[in-house]
Amino acid sequence: MDITTPALLFPAISLLFVAYTNRLHSLSVLIRAMTTEGSDESKTKHADEQLNILEKRVIYIRRMQVFGVMSFIFNLMTIILVYLKYYLFANYVFGFGLLMLSGSLFFALLETLISTKALDIHLENYRS
Repeated sequence: MDITTPALLFPAISLLFVAYTNRLHSLSVLIRAMTTEGSDESKTKHADEQLNILEKRVIYIRRMQVFGVMSFIFNLMTIILVYLKYYLFANYVFGFGLLMLSGSLFFALLETLISTKALDIHLENYRS
């Protein structure tokens, strides 16, 4: 493996962080709106169910970010190890970093699936 292989992941991981941060920001705005006293959202019959889903989403986003950061760190370690010519160890570290990236993407998938469930609840509440 040469140094360009892990270096190619830097922009991809950085873009993931932007996407994850945007999701967290949108979620925080929604949670604040729902939990503000006197808001219309807090008075709906499905508010508790929605807040439970939002709480799960926050947990998933946190895990997405942790796994993404770990992936970024292992990716950086791989570049350093390749630079120092520890190729065998660099391969293992890179593989572990890829596993961390896979974990991050797995939690992103779970968060996406649960967010659609929250939208279904919102639509059901709107219809009734």
